[in-house]
Amino acid sequence: MFSLTKRQAAILLSVVLLCVAGWLLYQHFHQPQPITAESQLQAETAAGVDLAAKNAHIDMLQSQLTEAAQQIAELKSQPPNTIVKTVPVEVIKTIEVERQKSGADFAIVTDPTQPDKQVDSKEVEKLPTDTSVTLNQYNVFAYKKVIRGINVYPDWNKAVQGKFKLDEVTADVSRRISKDGKYIGVVAGYDFEHDKAKAGLRYSF
Repeated sequence: MFSLTKRQAAILLSVVLLCVAGWLLYQHFHQPQPITAESQLQAETAAGVDLAAKNAHIDMLQSQLTEAAQQIAELKSQPPNTIVKTVPVEVIKTIEVERQKSGADFAIVTDPTQPDKQVDSKEVEKLPTDTSVTLNQYNVFAYKKVIRGINVYPDWNKAVQGKFKLDEVTADVSRRISKDGKYIGVVAGYDFEHDKAKAGLRYSF
């Protein structure tokens, strides 16, 4: 049987505590930034969306980045997700409230009057308090177009006896039907307990 001496246990505990402390420090100094200010031109590119996603600590597939950029570009001649109209000191707070209200993973903010210039939130905050600020806000949802799943249901009565037996196995494929992560798809599988195949629909939200 493997055992540790008191010295080895103390060293191991110290290493674990150092790792935990290091991780906590990293998280503290690298907080997610769910709001990214960009130029309109940058926001319409996959690279611009990728920058905003990374700032929010969110990983997205290239296809997701491209899709989001295309949607932002298509909205250029239409009203964006949100038009932020507020006073300078309330800009960031207002944007975050709107993002949370929509359920978006992160938001990209642009200046509709200067499409080739990146919004500088610090400059905005320095504007006179009676200045009316209008910005475009694009809320981005980090959901895949298609999700797939495999579900395995073992016979737990056999499992507690040290035996492995499957009761049922199913697989499903669903396609996203809304921006906020609703999916509909099909599921099929086999019920070993009752010796029959099964198929159906799946709705995820």
